[in-house]
Amino acid sequence: MVSIEGNEVIVKLPETFGYAIRKEFRQFTSKNTPGIHYTFDFENVEKMESSALGMLLMLREVSGGEKDNIVLTNANSNIRKILQFANFHTMFKII
Repeated sequence: MVSIEGNEVIVKLPETFGYAIRKEFRQFTSKNTPGIHYTFDFENVEKMESSALGMLLMLREVSGGEKDNIVLTNANSNIRKILQFANFHTMFKII
């Protein structure tokens, strides 16, 4: 589920974050305009596929590459371990 509040796009991710949502992901990220900030809510995520990491990296590239443009929030301990192992804590703001 995607909601837009001003210049912020808030994405509540499904239980499995991966290849199955690539088209939806591309729809709301392909129209990237300057000043847009993304927040990805991982509250419901139990499984994250490697394709999800790629999608986030691609978004980072098109959104300017600044750490604060994309926030990853509410990840459980297993998902946080994956994000840290992939060094995402150096590229994204994780809270």
